Amino acid sequence: MLEEPYRWIEAIRNRREYLDDQLQGASPVVGMAYQGGLLLLTTTPGPRKLFEVYNEIAFAAIGHPADIEKLRKAVIDIAHVEGFNLSASDVSLQRLVSFGIGPLMKSAFDEIFRSPFIARVLLAELESEDGAFYAIDADGSFAPVGRFAAIAGTEASAEGAVVRLKERDGRGLELEDALRVALEAWACGRLLAEGEEETPPDDARIADFLGRTLAEVNVEAAVLDRALPTKSKFRLLQPADLKRLLAAYAN
Repeated sequence: MLEEPYRWIEAIRNRREYLDDQLQGASPVVGMAYQGGLLLLTTTPGPRKLFEVYNEIAFAAIGHPADIEKLRKAVIDIAHVEGFNLSASDVSLQRLVSFGIGPLMKSAFDEIFRSPFIARVLLAELESEDGAFYAIDADGSFAPVGRFAAIAGTEASAEGAVVRLKERDGRGLELEDALRVALEAWACGRLLAEGEEETPPDDARIADFLGRTLAEVNVEAAVLDRALPTKSKFRLLQPADLKRLLAAYAN
């Protein structure tokens, strides 16, 4: 019996290493505030990674597609139950994270005879002038991350992308310029994740990488747009919205 706590600790350590290994190659998701609202951007080989949750709240994730879908549906269900039982104004990002998805992911991670969620999640909300982002790790830990956010397969990748976003503050940028900043931050994170760079790459290295890579990936971007006249502020950008951006990096 005395050994049981140590076995549990060892099992948790093994799960953490397993999750890090499974998520290591994931394409980063970056988020930033811009003049018109909030922007999320990533790349994907197929299944979507950016979704609406509730009115002014958006969901993004990296990881196993089935686990991403389970978490997305769970957050939507929690938001709608909250809105029905209380009111739409009571559906907030902090409540969804603190009392919803955070405990859900922690419970799956702690129960060693149950499969954990192979995912990291980013939630965004237009709650103030700059908006807000929360990052939720695979073990259920979470933290507000301000106006600049990234989730990635490695800590260095996420940190590198955020540093790039902070260097090019997007609050005064129009959407087209914000997309360029977000795409370059994604490229910075991707280079660091692949181990091609040990320090954040410079502009020339990022431009070269994008020129070689964009033809092989699907760029996915979405906004929470304050200007939309509807209750829902979520808008998934279409290929036409990204055409000029992608053409600027074409070799």
